[in-house]
Amino acid sequence: MASKLDVIAEQVRICQKCDLCQTRTNAVPGKGNLNAEIILIGEAPGRNEDKKGEPFVGSAGKRLNEILLDAGINRDDVYITNIVKCRPPNNRVPTKNEEKSCLDYINEEISIINPKVVCIMGNTAYNTLLGGKEISKNHGNFVEKDGRTFFITYHPAATIYNQKLIDELKEDFKKVNALLGQNDNSNGYEERWCSYCVARTKLTIIKIPKIVTRKRRWLYKCTECNHEYWLQPYRTVAESLY
Repeated sequence: MASKLDVIAEQVRICQKCDLCQTRTNAVPGKGNLNAEIILIGEAPGRNEDKKGEPFVGSAGKRLNEILLDAGINRDDVYITNIVKCRPPNNRVPTKNEEKSCLDYINEEISIINPKVVCIMGNTAYNTLLGGKEISKNHGNFVEKDGRTFFITYHPAATIYNQKLIDELKEDFKKVNALLGQNDNSNGYEERWCSYCVARTKLTIIKIPKIVTRKRRWLYKCTECNHEYWLQPYRTVAESLY
């Protein structure tokens, strides 16, 4: 039996509420954990998203994966969507009419999932949902509205053009994780065998290479004995960054 989110996803795929339906390859509904405590909301699909019909699968998606991992948040535990569900031509900023046409979809997604935190990424989402401006002055803040907790931060794509924002965005997401009481380990970890403890322990990820490949090793540290290892990450952890 189809869930309510499945119904919305199908409505998005065949939507013709605005002119973007004439230029898109695929509409892009939200995707993720139906029981998510966090909803991440961006601006609109890009070229890769338009091609695959899934949110955040391009360069901004890879950056988002890196930032989530650093904050100790598993992408499989969140729900990710956009204010506008179809790619604007040449990745231009969506018009107000395009945002308005999709507003019911985003409101329904939030209502159905009922998350603890609605994470707003970027100026478009900030303006549409909270009427706000100037992300640079307001990022890292929680806002209460209509009985919900919203969190304001940069769009991951902004860090591609301005590398200085990466650390700020990472710190923002750590605030979200701390609010949820999940911040036992801010760098993420893997359950692995420690040759010093002679047991399976939690190994903290303390360094990820700037260029991630399947053969590139990451630096881990055992949370029990603090011994450090250069190891290849598990495929399930690393593949999201490729």
